[in-house]
Amino acid sequence: MSITVNPDFLKEIKRYGAFDINACFNCGNCTAVCPLSDPNGSFPRKLIRLGQLGDKERMISGPEPWLCYYCGECSETCPRQAEPGEYMAAVRRYAIARNEPSGIAGLMYRSGTMAILVTVLVGIVLGAFMLTQNIGRNPSHWIFSDVSYQMIHYVGMGISVLAVLAFLGGVYKISSRLSKYSPSKTDPSKRMVALKRTIAEIVTMSRHRKSTPDSEPGPWYRQSAWIHMGIMFGFLGLLAATALDFIFLELLPLHLSVFWPARIIGTIAGLAMIWGVSAAIVRRLNHVEKNAEHSRLPDWWALIFLFVIGLTGFWLEIAVTFGLNGAVNNWFLLLHVAMAMELVLLFAFTKMAHVIYRPIALYMYYLNQA
Repeated sequence: MSITVNPDFLKEIKRYGAFDINACFNCGNCTAVCPLSDPNGSFPRKLIRLGQLGDKERMISGPEPWLCYYCGECSETCPRQAEPGEYMAAVRRYAIARNEPSGIAGLMYRSGTMAILVTVLVGIVLGAFMLTQNIGRNPSHWIFSDVSYQMIHYVGMGISVLAVLAFLGGVYKISSRLSKYSPSKTDPSKRMVALKRTIAEIVTMSRHRKSTPDSEPGPWYRQSAWIHMGIMFGFLGLLAATALDFIFLELLPLHLSVFWPARIIGTIAGLAMIWGVSAAIVRRLNHVEKNAEHSRLPDWWALIFLFVIGLTGFWLEIAVTFGLNGAVNNWFLLLHVAMAMELVLLFAFTKMAHVIYRPIALYMYYLNQA
């Protein structure tokens, strides 16, 4: 198969990260020191070579970008300071942008100004949309007198539809690309084995923990794998608590004011997420390891959103539990719900997309090994 070399591609992908892969002379050191390198010896060296050739499609059509957890070993020991670890992170950002069909993710990743602009605009629309919910009962709550409720409503619905389509489009694209990596016809038993291994990895993060023991000495609660687990399980726990509250307090005619199982799950999950996010922020501020040295706006975006959502959530829980009244609670509720909605709506456009993309890639990777 012929390959057209495109040396200008590195200029394009460099907008997604800080690296100097042009300095790489393919010595293979990165693959040799990588604790997750497979027996074929192609990871991460293969992706570096594809990037140098400009073969963008093959670069993001395999699971390799998502098999890296950026332990930083390759960057620490690279004899040419080419930053292969940061290159892998840039490839993941590029893959998210390429898999998202609207092009918004690419704009947000390549330009900090655009990322802030999109975030602010979506936040304003969502906040205004929430304020309109009281327009029938108390028109004074509507602060945008020149903009109709219907207009905001339709804009909000439009943003929701766009986000859903972008999410589904991204899942379809990455699934289609990765399906080329695995055999087209696979025994059902092998698919089940691959699925079980994927679930086990998500729950235990064994590959992530395997990649960090040497690069991150110290107690477990300071290591990135455990911090990542705190964020992930905290986030999923809060989603579960929200769903349970909606089912038992809104859908079912049980006339409950509090559903305590959801409250307990939400409290524990919120504490786990706040700890994980706070620890991740401290790591990035202090440049604890190589993988925290190059922090970009997309990295901070997810952490800030999760931190504010968790903090305001606890504020509201305390206010409800102790019956605290005050206008400040309304503003915290507005901030909390608007940011939570925005996190969901921009899921496919931000780093949060890896929550879906990495499990799909892991499944294809394990399926190919089965």
